[in-house]
Amino acid sequence: MPYQYSQFNSLLPYQQHYALYNSFTQKVIFLEPFLKDLLQAAIHEGVDQLQQFHPPLYQYLIQEEFLVPEGTDEVEKVKQLVRQVDEDESIFLLTINPTLNCNFKCWYCYETHLKQSRLTPESIDKINKLISRIAVRPKLKEFNLSFFGGEPLLYFHKQVVPIIEHFYQTCERESKRYGISFTTNGYLIDDDFIRFFDERHLRCSLQITLDGHRQHHDTVRFVHAQKGSYDQIVQNIHLLVQNGFFVRVRINYTAKNLAECYRIADDLCDIDRSLTDAYMLVDFHRVWQDQEGDLFDLLNQVLQYFRARGLKVENRYSPNNVWHSCYADKRNSAVVNYDGNVFKCTARDFAKVHREGYVNEEGELVWENNSLERRMQAKFQNPPCLKCRLLPLCNGGCSQHALEALEEGKPYCVYGGDEHEKDRVILQKIQEIAEAHALAQTQTV
Repeated sequence: MPYQYSQFNSLLPYQQHYALYNSFTQKVIFLEPFLKDLLQAAIHEGVDQLQQFHPPLYQYLIQEEFLVPEGTDEVEKVKQLVRQVDEDESIFLLTINPTLNCNFKCWYCYETHLKQSRLTPESIDKINKLISRIAVRPKLKEFNLSFFGGEPLLYFHKQVVPIIEHFYQTCERESKRYGISFTTNGYLIDDDFIRFFDERHLRCSLQITLDGHRQHHDTVRFVHAQKGSYDQIVQNIHLLVQNGFFVRVRINYTAKNLAECYRIADDLCDIDRSLTDAYMLVDFHRVWQDQEGDLFDLLNQVLQYFRARGLKVENRYSPNNVWHSCYADKRNSAVVNYDGNVFKCTARDFAKVHREGYVNEEGELVWENNSLERRMQAKFQNPPCLKCRLLPLCNGGCSQHALEALEEGKPYCVYGGDEHEKDRVILQKIQEIAEAHALAQTQTV
């Protein structure tokens, strides 16, 4: 059987060797320079010739799917995997915006903060009816409830508690696995919040954002001109982790604040290592309006400092967006605004003109203008993605990107078509595999 070189392979220099990485299988093989030369010659002359010159390497590349049968539609394999993940009916993610009001006014926020926006008793009733409808779906096994905003903890007891009470009681009655999460600035966390969950034997996870270290953060998120929020938020992160609440610490970095971000690790690493291993993950994201300058090397230095301090970290250069696709890509997800309007994406504003549906009086999700099906079909219509070696990792961005590109009628690339940026993603993946292997070797010694 003739074979072909996989579309999803990348061959890159790595330390004193070369690394051949496949983004679909997420496997890597390290090659000596002469084997790299042999492979490159075979790529140009026909990979099956490799069988004649180096049979063991040829067989290994077939076994590990760096070489695939000639005529294999590798993009179709990615499509099948995407459908498997995004059409999964066993899980539902329901996100609620209790309010669009916020106690901070971050300069980069895309939302319009409405002071009078909050859930009414009628809206809470409709949401609870929706929860009841979802929970009895026969294929449903896991139900996740998330609170966004605005700042979802502003009116916690009046607006959020009634929904949580109904949610967990309904899930337990229907024998469904369930989870609760918040995307919050973390300033309003207190002992009363902890007590609420303790008394019900519940836990939730939280994403809490820091805008750099103290000096930079307090110029973005402040109570008033003389009072910042950094110290209170860091204290609240300690409180949560020490009480067994999982916290994803999202660090929003810019060219101005990244050099000082390593100091955040010093403020978090005094928590017991067993607790941070179990209940904390640090996640770095560049503020989307800040794109001047190449921060890759500096970011890696900061990440290494966090790791050296015993903290787990993630960053955008290590995507796995097929297996872990955006919530908005999934059929079984919805964002319900305080006014009953329904959206899919939380990274756009919640103006009524952008809504994709609504919750009716009976608690049913009503999708308008075929919006759900248009979104589910938006992927794989962007020509550059279909030829890209990163497709199984990048997934063409999210469905929101895909929809907006279709509306504009323009091809796009998450990495701007920059092959050097794609190489960085691959090198990050290779580094993670190498580090995991080294750790495993250490643990078995």
